[in-house]
Parts: sequence; structure tokens; C-alpha cells
Amino acid sequence: MMRLSSLIFILGFFGFNATAAENRQSPTSNPEPILTTTDYSDTLFGDWGGKRVAMSEHGYDWEIVYKLDVLSKVSPPNEKTYGLDNLDIKLLLDGEKIAGIKGSSALIYILSNHGSKPAVQGDHSAGLDNIETAEGANTTKLYQAWVQQTFLDDQLSVLAGLYDLNSEFYATEASGIFLQPVYGIGAEMAATGQNGPSVFPTASFGIRTKAEAGGYYLQWVVLDGVPGDPNNHHGTHVQFNKGDGALNVVEGAVPLSGPENSHANKFALGVWRYTARFEDLLDPAVMRISRGYYVMMEKVLRYQPSGTEESISGFVRAGKTDGDTTQFDMSWSAGLLFSGPFEGHEEDQLGVAYALEHNADKYRIATGIPTVSERSVELTYRYLAMPGLALQPMAQYLIDHPTDPNQDNKWWLGMRVEATF
Repeated sequence: MMRLSSLIFILGFFGFNATAAENRQSPTSNPEPILTTTDYSDTLFGDWGGKRVAMSEHGYDWEIVYKLDVLSKVSPPNEKTYGLDNLDIKLLLDGEKIAGIKGSSALIYILSNHGSKPAVQGDHSAGLDNIETAEGANTTKLYQAWVQQTFLDDQLSVLAGLYDLNSEFYATEASGIFLQPVYGIGAEMAATGQNGPSVFPTASFGIRTKAEAGGYYLQWVVLDGVPGDPNNHHGTHVQFNKGDGALNVVEGAVPLSGPENSHANKFALGVWRYTARFEDLLDPAVMRISRGYYVMMEKVLRYQPSGTEESISGFVRAGKTDGDTTQFDMSWSAGLLFSGPFEGHEEDQLGVAYALEHNADKYRIATGIPTVSERSVELTYRYLAMPGLALQPMAQYLIDHPTDPNQDNKWWLGMRVEATF
């Protein structure tokens, strides 16, 4: 096992001291600049008395976001309320400002999660809240730590370090508003591997290469096949054990017509494969390859020529796996996002989406669970109460219970409070 302190030293060395540095809401981190304003007027504490702009001018940009979620099952039986929270502390480093290395950047990302486990306790196996962690996984950790170098006027980039796959792969902008995790990475892929793929809340070491031009892009990443330590969810663990194998993912996209400078107009295809093998659900003596693919389409359907206010965006996503080694062999989702839905509320957002996760035949035979698919609808509204503070009520209608058909068609209501400091 590689010591964490050694990994941080290596990342720091390559990020700030040598040309060898030429080597992006689940809550995720995008390798692009984090902040939306240069004066920090969109945060609760503003410029920290001038210190924040001064640090930014020297190459250090901070983002601190706290989310507090309350979810309530309001349909009988077993009505119950859950609370959970998420703290993201991100430091984006500009290598050119700090060390004169043009095109270089780095990210240090601390993640902290606490609270209840509504989905873990059996109410929805595909998840209810994208800041929920596994049982026993409430902890504070170094979540991501990577360096990136761009070339050819930013048309080619290489990134290495602890990396969240879903920050750039299997991601659509319009689906990021929803609380259910199935709108981040697809459920069929999220359930793979010995400890999941390299996504929230545990990332693994990887190397990502990306080429992009004119809205087209092709990106490839190879990641350690077992993020963290499956037997210890507390803290950060970077291990390269025999038998872990690797997860390889390739994704390419072509642009669709729409407003200039919008990344929310694309058709993308991704394929993935683990190099390690996994037990067949019906015959554990047979070891199978775990692999799959996904497609996504996202498009701004209506927009104002002068900007993005009062826009409507739509997305469709679908993924397929072999069905031999994991619970879900297919999932798909679709939704609409209304930005500036009402006059005087141009910064608010309204979203509605539908998702389906299909249980593999082998999984249903092996477990005796009769549920063919888990289906759900989510409606949410993100209200910007003041700069840096957003309130987001939501309603989820779970059409299918994962194990008990007598508990189908149940309502969940919730509220997210999000503060950006």
C-alpha cells in the first residue's frame, strides 16, 4: 500500500517544481476553474476582506460548499425523516501563476459526510440522495488530489492523481440539479466493481487524457480497479493490491446545434471494462469480465440569444452492462431543466426527471427478488434565496420498491440547503 503522505508529496512535486507536470451533482469536481465570478459576490462571505482576490491573483482559488439535506418518507407504512450533510473544501491551484508552468493546474479536495442512510436501509437500492454514503462510511477524507497539464492551446490535456470519474465521464449538465444519484453516473455502472468505480464518495488513482476541439472531444482514463479500502471506509486509502486490476473508460462526443459557448449540447458514447474478473451471479466458480457502455444526449431546447436566462434543457441517458456480475443490467433516465422559470427569478431552476433501473435476470434468480425494474420520478426547484445560499425542495415518487411490491408507489419529500462560502 502506498502511503498517503508519499502520494501528496509526488503530486505537489510534479504540480509545482518540474516540467514533468506535462503529464471535473453526485457532488463532483470539474478540472475546469471552479468559481463563477472574480469578485466572489456569489458567496456568503464575499472576498474575505480582500484576501480571497489576493490569493487568486497568486494562483490559489478556494471553494467551500456545505449541503444539508432532510428527506422524509411521507407514505405509509414506516414514515420516517432522515438528515444528512456534505462539506466540500476545494483548492484549485494555477501552476502558471504559482510556478510559471503554463497550462498546469492542480486540485486538492477535502470531503466530509455525515448523517442517516435512507437508501442503505432498503428503501431504494439505486439511491435516494447523492450525498448519502455507505453504512459506516461517515468520515472526512482527502477525496481528490490531481495535477493537470494542457497542450496545443488547451486542445489536449493529461491529468493524474486521485480522480472522480463522474466529474467528466457519464455526466450531463442538465441532470446535475437532481438529488437522486442515478442522474450522476448511471446505476448500472455505479454498482460495478469490488468497491464501486472511482466516484463519490471514494476516488482512486488514475490517469486521464482528453483531446477536444470545436465541441468534439475524446477522453480516456485508466483507474485503479478498487478505490480505497473496501474493508475500511474511514479516511483516505490509496492501495495498489494484487488482483485489483484496472477500470478503463473511453468516451467521445459530437456537438449538437445550440447557443455558442454551451457545453450542454452533445451526443456522447462511452464504453468501459474492468481488467479483473468477477464471480458470476449464478455460478460463483465462473469468473466473468465486467463491461458495458452508455449513451447520452443533452440539448438546450430553448434559449434567449442574449444569454442563458429562461432556457430549457433536456437530457436522455442510457447504459447497459453484461448482466452477469451486477444487480442492474440496464438503466435509463430523461428529464427537463428550466432555468429562470419565472419572471424575476432568472437564477432559479426547475427540474423534472424519470429514471428506470432494470434488475438483471441472473440477479433476480439468485436473490429470489421479483422486482423487474425500479422506477422513479423526481421534481425539484432550486431557489437562490441570496448570493451564496440556495434552498431546494424536492419530491420523489418511487414507483417500485426494490424488494417488496406491497410498498410500491410511495412519496418522499425533501429539502436541500446549500451554502457557498
